[in-house]
Amino acid sequence: MNLFLTVADRVTSATSHSFGDKMESMFHWDGWASIDTPLVSSLFVMLLLMVIGTVVGIRARIGLKRKEYLQKPKGIMFFAEIYYDMCNNFASNNMGENHVGWGGYFWTLFAYLFIAFNISLFGLPSVVDWLACPLCLALIMFTIIQYQGLKYSKLGYFHRYVEPIFVFLPVNLITMWAPIISTTMRMFGNCLSGTILIGLIQWALGSASSAIFGAFGVVGTIGTSPFWNDPGWTSIFLAPGPVGLLNSYFSLFSGFIQTLVFTTLSAIWISQEMPQASPKKNEILPASEAQPLVTQE
Repeated sequence: MNLFLTVADRVTSATSHSFGDKMESMFHWDGWASIDTPLVSSLFVMLLLMVIGTVVGIRARIGLKRKEYLQKPKGIMFFAEIYYDMCNNFASNNMGENHVGWGGYFWTLFAYLFIAFNISLFGLPSVVDWLACPLCLALIMFTIIQYQGLKYSKLGYFHRYVEPIFVFLPVNLITMWAPIISTTMRMFGNCLSGTILIGLIQWALGSASSAIFGAFGVVGTIGTSPFWNDPGWTSIFLAPGPVGLLNSYFSLFSGFIQTLVFTTLSAIWISQEMPQASPKKNEILPASEAQPLVTQE
């Protein structure tokens, strides 16, 4: 029942205001009145990650003093170590072995995105179908990319805007700024399309349920119970099951895919601006050529 009401609230909030009103509300601050419910959900997700990170950090420091690292991890540290290794391996595989330190960044990005996609399953307003969320994430990614380019390329960073000649400046500017639009629209469109699809199926199943009960002369008033006297109860019998399954799919499976896509693109684009590790001496030549020559007499 709560899931059904949550979906109804999401669809209602998504269609009650025009797109222009939503855009204006995101960039206009009028005190507490300007705080949207998705912003509250986003702040809740960040607070949750801060609490988890603090608990894991304190527990790790205690374990370090007790030399628990000599034993197999247990409890929360077991899952924290698995997640930590996963993020480090992800950074190493997508950015190079000399950029393992970026695992901490992806630790936060993975967790925030996946929880943001699934927060609506717990009755809170969705975060990712609020345009400001994917836009801010894309801007953060873009800022990191440009910072890394300036850090390692110095003044040569600006030469990319006029390659091969100065006439291509407008085209290069569009190319540089395109990731902001593409990544924002990818996440926002995927989540919003799921919300719209769930809303349409909910409406169709609700209408079918009301039609079935109406065929038997049931119009929503039976006996003296407050529930049976509610005219809307006949429209909820067919909707909760399919809507719940679809909501789980778009939140869990699709949310995981979108999280993986965004983090992978971030890792690849950031690593392109950073120097790669030089090959080791024994890796410069193939193994057959690296062996010492043996002469036969």
